[in-house]
Amino acid sequence: MKNDKKEKIWDLFDQKENANDIQTMILEYENEFSDDMDIFLMKMCLFIYENKIQAAIEIGKQALRKNPYLLEIHLKLAEAYKDQSKYIEAYKHYCISKLLASFAGEEKICRDCELLAKGSLEQLEELITYLPDEQKIYLSQKMIPAFLGYEKNQFGYNERRFRTFEHIGGDYYYESEEVKKYVGMYHIPMYVINELDAVHWKIEFQEVVEANYLKLPDTEKKWIVPVAVEKNTTHWFETDNGKMPVIQRDIKSFYYYRVGGGREIISSDICYWGNPIPIKSDKNKKRLVLSIFVDGLAQVLLTADKFAYLMPNTAKFFKNGMVCKQAYSSGEWTYPSIAGVMSGLATTQHMMFHNEIDWKLPNSVKTLMEYFHESGYYTSAFSGDWRIIPSYGYARGCDRFIYQLQHTGFSVEKMIGGVINEIDALKEINQFVWVSLGDLHDVADEMELPTSVQTHLKIEDRVCEKGSETSVKQKYDMAKKIQYEQMLQYMDRYLGMLFSYLENTYEENELIVALFSDHGQGFLIPEDGQFLGPERTNIAFMFRNGQLKGETEEVMSSLDYTAILCKMAGIAYCEQGVEGRTPRIFGGSGRRWALTESLHPKDYYRAALVSENYRFYFCNPIPVGYDGRFEIGDYSICLTDKEGRNVYAEDVEKECLDIIMRQIANLCIY
Repeated sequence: MKNDKKEKIWDLFDQKENANDIQTMILEYENEFSDDMDIFLMKMCLFIYENKIQAAIEIGKQALRKNPYLLEIHLKLAEAYKDQSKYIEAYKHYCISKLLASFAGEEKICRDCELLAKGSLEQLEELITYLPDEQKIYLSQKMIPAFLGYEKNQFGYNERRFRTFEHIGGDYYYESEEVKKYVGMYHIPMYVINELDAVHWKIEFQEVVEANYLKLPDTEKKWIVPVAVEKNTTHWFETDNGKMPVIQRDIKSFYYYRVGGGREIISSDICYWGNPIPIKSDKNKKRLVLSIFVDGLAQVLLTADKFAYLMPNTAKFFKNGMVCKQAYSSGEWTYPSIAGVMSGLATTQHMMFHNEIDWKLPNSVKTLMEYFHESGYYTSAFSGDWRIIPSYGYARGCDRFIYQLQHTGFSVEKMIGGVINEIDALKEINQFVWVSLGDLHDVADEMELPTSVQTHLKIEDRVCEKGSETSVKQKYDMAKKIQYEQMLQYMDRYLGMLFSYLENTYEENELIVALFSDHGQGFLIPEDGQFLGPERTNIAFMFRNGQLKGETEEVMSSLDYTAILCKMAGIAYCEQGVEGRTPRIFGGSGRRWALTESLHPKDYYRAALVSENYRFYFCNPIPVGYDGRFEIGDYSICLTDKEGRNVYAEDVEKECLDIIMRQIANLCIY
């Protein structure tokens, strides 16, 4: 689709026309196509044309907040930073441009960016020779190490260390250019350590300071002190009985010591001291807030007659809570959906949608972890899902992030044990704990299932239709449905152990427990079903806090998850700038529609809207580009009632179309 007005503006640039004339044309175009992302590029080009370099950079940053995959914007930013002799930033954007160009099929740009990136480093080396010693020290000791650390994941665009054998333990991990954390090996004796990756072993992220001396504040009577060492190290702890020597033998692993307030610790070598944890509990807060994420748990199977059969322990536990039966995911797979849960942003807002290019939550939005961390909770996360990792922004506000690839070390039986250990270790303080359980995904991924599942399956139940490249695209499969139901029972047995521990440890009003999912399953959708039908989008969503009990049919979105937990914990939640809302049953204003979006490179953009009375489906027939953008074609719509029967209601169709068109306005190619 050719836009003549846009072409005319670019022609003016090519002809080097007067800047005022170009500006006038851009403003006229903006009045007509205000949501076109190319306006940012036009303004950047104009500012560079006028030698207003900093203004061009600021416009570029605004564009990348809306869409971080815009190749032309990155190229212009690299050019602008180079003009300012900021060669590190120029190098960064040339590298990102090279990556994006590879997805855009722009081989020449790839080659050019490689040469330009190399040239930027050469210019940096030349510049450094002329800098004062103070600036050289700053560059060599802080800026360049941070830069090189963040470059390992292509500046947030290509993180593979959480599912490969690349070493990560015992080193600093840069979640961003500003934030680094030490990566300790989690509960691993030194005599077995020969690999330091996150596939063989569990790893633990914490902020640290390097020193051989620590003095604890005397504001609390007792503290818990995490410390990791690089060699066999002796610590001398100040106690009532004098200084006591303790040897820490396991290297690159955090030990936890209970130490009196105001006491000193002297070590024989430099150590990595984690933030000391004060042993205190605020009686006005919950002792424990536990967030249980079960990947792929479809609500459509948890009906009144099947919930207690498939997941008896879970059904029994949440019988004393609130089960939300009409909650819908914001995305159709884990990566975009969990980003929405953590931030309250829809997929087209956080733009974490690409299956091969990574991104992170915007710093301008407070995350689930940050809400509880800033409210005085000690926050920890347990994850075996390589789509739930620190660099996505999920470690912001997280005191302790523990990870191992699920299939090698964090399947449900091991995960539950680790979580109980964590809760019990810090049960004297107010805790927020996130746990990810990914075992249900093994059915869709056609992986080996637990022995106790295999032995309860008939041979007929193991004959599956060959899956597609991704679990999202799978068709209806009765055999997988039966395997899935067996896996529900398997996981529920371990959840029962966790629930039993909680009920034996806490009073009813001392804790909040939530169990939720991110999407359903494609193999549950009947042949004539909608791609974004309830089998895929209607998710498990249940909460227990000692007060609300029963079931609700109120329509909710997974984007409401953080708002609900904050409401239950008495934490003020900010709805400004996000889509998360507090449902009416939890004391908020609720929502009229729950939106699910499917935004995926090379696929069609799809959306579904669900209200108390209707389901609306939208499909645009032109594939999405690598950058998430697409032209609007001869799209199809379908309006049904809640039972799936087609209905006609012109006003409802218009309302839904308006919602979706606003949602995708920045992604449309004009």
